Amino acid sequence: MKPTQDPNRSSEPSDALPTTEPRSPSPTSVNSKPTSNWKSALTYLNREIDLQHADIPIIACCLVSGLCDSSAYNAWSCFVSMQTGNTIFLALGASGQPRSKPFGWLKSLVSISFFLLGCFTFSTTRLIGPKARGTLTTSFILQSLCIIVAAALVQAHVVPEPMGLLETNDVNLLELIPLGFLAFQSGGQIFTSRILGFNEVPTTVLTSVYCDLASDPKVLHKDNVKRNRRIAAVVFILIGGIAGGWISRSSAGLSAALWTAAGIKLAIAIGWSMWKPKPPIQI
Repeated sequence: MKPTQDPNRSSEPSDALPTTEPRSPSPTSVNSKPTSNWKSALTYLNREIDLQHADIPIIACCLVSGLCDSSAYNAWSCFVSMQTGNTIFLALGASGQPRSKPFGWLKSLVSISFFLLGCFTFSTTRLIGPKARGTLTTSFILQSLCIIVAAALVQAHVVPEPMGLLETNDVNLLELIPLGFLAFQSGGQIFTSRILGFNEVPTTVLTSVYCDLASDPKVLHKDNVKRNRRIAAVVFILIGGIAGGWISRSSAGLSAALWTAAGIKLAIAIGWSMWKPKPPIQI
């Protein structure tokens, strides 16, 4: 007699083993991780910085101004940050003076023009968040690269060895190239000091700083943050100028002073990339 087959019983063999093959992740889960990381990075870079202690990098820019201006003036009789002096040199050129530097006005004109171009270019960061980590980092990397280009041109002797303040009627238009790069980056740092609200530290000029120090009714008060920043700006420009002079007259030469300035700007850029974010507004 044949055994009756259970109709509810599966026709598949009972000894079939369950599959253990791992399920492949869906394309959505694979692609979501890089996208998430990219969004996290953008969120991090777009965070506005906390302005507490943000005056420290701005004051460090004064050191860069001292290094670059002392080196550039000693080498090419032209400023790259302090444009008041260049304006006077440009004005003197109208009367053909000084006679020992017949094309000194041209250097001043190039420096002023590239300084203005730098201010305009870096001011466009208003459109993308000028106080964001990523904006400040990118700005100072670009400023550092400008100084690096100038230093490399001098070190590679693309620009002839500067003749300093020696009286000579010789003019070499290649000197205008590093002057332009150095003046351009100076425009970036003064814009940063303005946009962050540290107007008392313009980084490229001291005339207004001296005036504000002398006319400050609270200049002798113990707690006077703006006075402290102004004094620090004067001291750091002075230190940078002294260092630039000694480095330029050493065997290292002008390029070493510019490499030092570029290193400071690059360090500031790294600092901005890790800066503490602005705390959220408590409602």
